[in-house]
Amino acid sequence: MSMKCPAIAPTTIIADDPQLAAKLSCRLARKGVYLPVVDGPRLARDDRDAEIGRRHNAAARAKAKKILLCGLSAAAEEAMRKSFPSHRVQVVQSADDAQAISADEFRTLEPVIWGRDRIGVGLLKALYFGSDIIFEDRPSPIETVQSRSGHFVVVEAGEDLSEVIAANYAFALGAGLCVIPPVPRDVAENLLETFYGAQENPDQSATVTLEYLKQRLRELVGSPPIPDGGSITFVTRDLPFGFAFPAVPSTHLFSYPDFGISVVNGLAAEQPGTRGINLAVVVDPEKTSAPEIEASAKTLANRGVMVRGYRGRNASVREVSDMVELFPYDLLVFATHCGDIDGYRWTYEFIDSEGHSRRLVVDIALGIAATDEPNRVGVTEFMRFHELDGVDWTDPDKEQKLYVGMAIRDFVESRDGDKIKPILKETIPRVAGSAALQMNDNIYVPLPQSVANNGTPIIINNSCVSWHELSQRFSFSSARAYVGTLFSVSNIEAAEIATKFLDKHFGKFLPHALWAAQNAVYGQSTRRPYVVTGVYTQRLRVTSQDMQKILVESLTDGLRHWSSRAAEKRPDSETVAKRIQAAVRYYKEELGFVKAMWPVRSQ
Repeated sequence: MSMKCPAIAPTTIIADDPQLAAKLSCRLARKGVYLPVVDGPRLARDDRDAEIGRRHNAAARAKAKKILLCGLSAAAEEAMRKSFPSHRVQVVQSADDAQAISADEFRTLEPVIWGRDRIGVGLLKALYFGSDIIFEDRPSPIETVQSRSGHFVVVEAGEDLSEVIAANYAFALGAGLCVIPPVPRDVAENLLETFYGAQENPDQSATVTLEYLKQRLRELVGSPPIPDGGSITFVTRDLPFGFAFPAVPSTHLFSYPDFGISVVNGLAAEQPGTRGINLAVVVDPEKTSAPEIEASAKTLANRGVMVRGYRGRNASVREVSDMVELFPYDLLVFATHCGDIDGYRWTYEFIDSEGHSRRLVVDIALGIAATDEPNRVGVTEFMRFHELDGVDWTDPDKEQKLYVGMAIRDFVESRDGDKIKPILKETIPRVAGSAALQMNDNIYVPLPQSVANNGTPIIINNSCVSWHELSQRFSFSSARAYVGTLFSVSNIEAAEIATKFLDKHFGKFLPHALWAAQNAVYGQSTRRPYVVTGVYTQRLRVTSQDMQKILVESLTDGLRHWSSRAAEKRPDSETVAKRIQAAVRYYKEELGFVKAMWPVRSQ
């Protein structure tokens, strides 16, 4: 069945009220056009400015002419108002406000009457009917919306706004939709742990383990009505449901956080006139045999892609971490060891701002990079909450057993201000979820704030066990697609997959290309380690553009931005100030390198 990337509507909805966002969707959505819905900024986070910036960037990528603020808190509404010109912003506070929007164009059909659960199904029905939706205090019927295009969307319940976003995504693709029950966090974590150790269990063969995982995921999803020759997008909190459906191509999108931004990033990159993957970076620290890197670089270059390589000593933690955030690549390919690393378990005791005595236990993993200063290293810290007041942080009944309140926010603020010290320090053999990559000189713990000079690249991490944590981290940093593995892969199969994916199936939708590559390598075997994250209608494609000019312009823009930050008189911490200075140096060095390589073209 044929399907194409939809256009993007000129209005973006920034909402924290799912039902109001659903009503607006009924008024504004049009067949074959995606209506962006994005959750409001989480202003209680440390990266408050980044929360606002990500939403601003998403609206810019969608080329939004109108911004509707829907059900935001007063603080979030004010923050988003300041981010856009006032004439483009409209506040929607009630159902009456939603009814008034596009009323002249709206067809006056009978509305869909729906309950306050499973609202994604009700909304998609209303969108296909061309009607409004009315929510009532009653259970919603257990229904499925059939596909019109061959594509199907499976949504894990638990985030009502994510169901609204998923319904708009499905409508734009002509897809069907069903909502499955939420998977308890402890069940999800246990399944991911089983994937992680699938090939290290001495008591059970990997084949038996993988078959168990496939069946268990099928039980959680059920039997969605996927048409023959169809495909699936799974909207999931944690799990790679597509592993259980090897007969059809599938992709994944994370329901929280920033689901709406991820959809915009993926669709915006496929609009007419946008650049393809014209600039690629390959990373091979030479800590393991990686024949796929040379093959990938050659394949991409033969297609007209400009390829830059980081190999051996050049693939240091510092060089690669700087590149990941600052270099304007379209495609990034990793090949190295990946996995959780050892670290520390620290215990803190403190009184929170509400007067409660708290005992917090955290696990910490460290990545180390060289700096310009002698005898000084840069440290990246991955932290995972382990336990609060004696309750495991992954306990599915945590909310009933524990009052969190201001504990975490107070802890982060006190620790950042160096006002609190651990009362107990222990070493542990593994920090779960640390997902470190082995570079040539040390361990790289990817925690990028943004990627590719504020771009939306595609990431292919052809490393063992590289999907679990890193797919979420890179998606949150605005990568539009991420391909990783669920368990260990051999050098031979990694090379085979990379060659087929980047060569034979180049130009197909990413999930279809990966599915076809795995079919060729694994046949009917349960062993299918690769998983893709991102909207379905993305492709590996090359466009005809002057990449030398674009590269110089992008690096110049990066230098201008960070130089402006350096010139600002603001009370940045020492860490932030050093990061700004390092970014300025990076762009100056890169521009010098490029101008030396192309002295005429860079004038």
